[in-house]
Amino acid sequence: MNNVHYGKIRSLTIAVLVLLGTTPVPLRAYDARVEEIISNPTVSYQKAFDVDATLEIWNRVLDNLYLMGRLWEIYRFQPAYQVTRTDSGLHVVDPTGIIGDVRQVGRSDLSRCLYGRGRFSHWAVPSFFTADGVIMFECTEELNRLLGEVKIFMLGNNWISRVVMKLFSGTLIRHIDNRFMHNLEDTKKIIRDIADEPEKVRNGLTGPLRDDFNKAFPITEIKPAEE
Repeated sequence: MNNVHYGKIRSLTIAVLVLLGTTPVPLRAYDARVEEIISNPTVSYQKAFDVDATLEIWNRVLDNLYLMGRLWEIYRFQPAYQVTRTDSGLHVVDPTGIIGDVRQVGRSDLSRCLYGRGRFSHWAVPSFFTADGVIMFECTEELNRLLGEVKIFMLGNNWISRVVMKLFSGTLIRHIDNRFMHNLEDTKKIIRDIADEPEKVRNGLTGPLRDDFNKAFPITEIKPAEE
């Protein structure tokens, strides 16, 4: 297998894993597929992490990731994902030549579950290389700090995708880890600004995007101290 094909196959796996969700939807039609991916993944990954944020802010971030995707663009972080809303979730274009759709399929006070599907949009790679993924975030709060764990499960949608993913599973997992940690570190910068300087973030937005921010992170009325 030549380097171009291998590189794009690797990128597909990574991109599906980093696609993020938007407004919550219940498990329903995707329940069986989610269970299938979790119980029999082609590739799986698990990582502990921490974030200096309250559980409330973290959950609002995961529930409003169209907004987070647009903030990612404003901050000029890389990769330069392009995000658009869909009827049920989020459509993401990765500049490496990958297209994916993702939706939130489960939630609780301490967890979120995302389901996504990715495919290639590149002349050098056959379009039948596709995979579905499930991303589960579970967190506990310690003072104003979050201790979390992410579990990622991927299942190739056809035999050749599964064979290639298994063949390069060690390399894929290392690249998945690198991409996840890199994206998390940049996301922490946005979260820190939202927590510490929300007006600065708000004032940099206009129109519907500013309305989205106000709904996700409403202005808290600060009462004057009693004398």
